[in-house]
Amino acid sequence: NTEAGEIDDVQAAIAAFAARVARDAPHIDDTEREALRAHGLSDADIFDVILAVAARCFFSTVLDATGTRADAAYRERLPADLVTELTCGREPL
Repeated sequence: NTEAGEIDDVQAAIAAFAARVARDAPHIDDTEREALRAHGLSDADIFDVILAVAARCFFSTVLDATGTRADAAYRERLPADLVTELTCGREPL
């Protein structure tokens, strides 16, 4: 069990793999997929991670290209540190 806000080893491995998918998918090799299998993920689970990351990248690209920004009401409702994380690399709302 983990404390609130902490992630376990499996979640950390998934997050690291997801970052690689988003940043450098062409260079992912079976060693990286095998590391997820070692944490108990099936090939279907790994594929789900890949699809989720790809969908998010697609959606973010569309929003960036169209200049779409989140509704200002979200900024008021979300914690400041989360807003900072969500807007990394983008102009503030």
